[in-house]
Formats: sequence, structure tokens, C-alpha cells
Amino acid sequence: MQTFRNKTALITGASAGIGEAFARQLAAAGCHLILVARREDRLTALQQSLQADYGVQVTVLSQDLAQPGSARALFDRTQALNLPVDLLINNAGFAQHGYLLEVPLEVHSRMIQLMVTTLTELTWLYGADMRRRGGGHILLVSSLLGFLPGPQFASYAGAKAFVLNFAESLSRELRPHNIRISALCPGGTATEFMDVSGQKIEGLRTLAIMSSDAVARAGLNGVVRGKASVVPGLLYKVAVFAIRFVPRQLQAVFGEAATRSG
Repeated sequence: MQTFRNKTALITGASAGIGEAFARQLAAAGCHLILVARREDRLTALQQSLQADYGVQVTVLSQDLAQPGSARALFDRTQALNLPVDLLINNAGFAQHGYLLEVPLEVHSRMIQLMVTTLTELTWLYGADMRRRGGGHILLVSSLLGFLPGPQFASYAGAKAFVLNFAESLSRELRPHNIRISALCPGGTATEFMDVSGQKIEGLRTLAIMSSDAVARAGLNGVVRGKASVVPGLLYKVAVFAIRFVPRQLQAVFGEAATRSG
């Protein structure tokens, strides 16, 4: 983690869960931070805690990244503040559990705007700036559902498949410019995500839940090493390897079983 000492990282979705874990681990490593999320009160509380504990500079920018044009607005704000970004972590995301036609269309539109359009635009904007300055790191948060269909999470699974393929493609494209990019693909993680999505994890499936700290640590280690994709946890690594041998038409069955509620 010494790679990021005295550097600056921008983290979207930084107010809780994996985003907060990224912030705490990077601050402990001496990395300055730009924290972005909608909930300014949470960001401010985190800012005060990190500055007091680690003495790093923490800038809070409240913004709804599910709005069209938000990526350019955020980039322009950091440019105006003279805050060059050395590590971009595109972590913001949400889902709503349910079959496609049972979830309002505007919810699907917000998910796609946030996790596909805004993510792509932020990657382009900060990637171009990193190329101009001689290099950098980009971490895009995908999901285990990036590897297989996810009935009852169809838009979310589709968006995360895009993120995974996007990052793996850019890993080769950006290498000559000294920019390392990785897709972090966690499975079940103990965050607010499941409460927001309406998904309930019970029984034996709770044993597969990882901590936000473990997932964030795996992602940061992976992007430093230049791994195109990172799957935290031995159980999930085995699952991703095994899914290659399952016929495509059956993968949706496994995907639905993994994401069913209760």
C-alpha cells in the first residue's frame, strides 16, 4: 500500500461499506482522499475521523452520480480545486432485487446511468488526465455477477458484466501509458447493499459473506499488482473457475440460486 503514500485517491460511493473501507485503508497508508457520495453528513463525519486519525487531507464532494452529466461536473470540480487524481476508485452502485418488470423503469435507468455511463465517463476523464501526467491507477468495482447471469438482478448483473469486460479490455489498452486498471469482483459482502436492494441472505449462505475490509484490501492489492480482475475469497475464486465448465443455459439457474431472497 506504500504505492499510494502522499498520492490522492478519489472514491465514489465512499460513505459506507466497501467505499468507506477503501478510504480507511488508504488513509492509514498516507494517501490523501477525495470522498464522493450523496450523503454529505456521512462523508463529513468520515472526513473528520480520517483527518484526526491519520493526518491526511480529505476533501468531501457531495454529488449524485446517477444523474446525466455528473461525471463531467465532478471532474471539473476536482480540476477547479487543483486536485489531480492518482487513484480512481469507481465504487458507487446499487441494485433493487426483483424481476425486471416488477422494478420501476426509472430504477433500471438510474442503475445503468450510475454503473455504466457515469463509470465510463469518469474512467475516460480521469484516465486521460493520468495519461497526460504519466500514469496512475483505476479500480472499477464489478461483482461476482459480472461472470454469470443474475435473474432478479438482471440490470445489475448486466451492468457489472460490462464493468468487468471494460476493465479487462482497458488493462491492455492503458498499459503503455503506465495506467494500471482492475475490476474488483466481490461476492457476498457485509454492507448496506443488501438492505438497499431488498435481498435477504439467510442460512448457510451467510457463511460466504466477506467483510468490507477484506474485499477492499484485495482490490487495492490487485490494482497495485496490475491484475485485470480480482475475485476476493477462495470460495468465490473456485466458483468463478468452476462456472467456466457449466453450460451457458444453466448458468442463469446458478445465478438465480445465488441471488434469491431468503
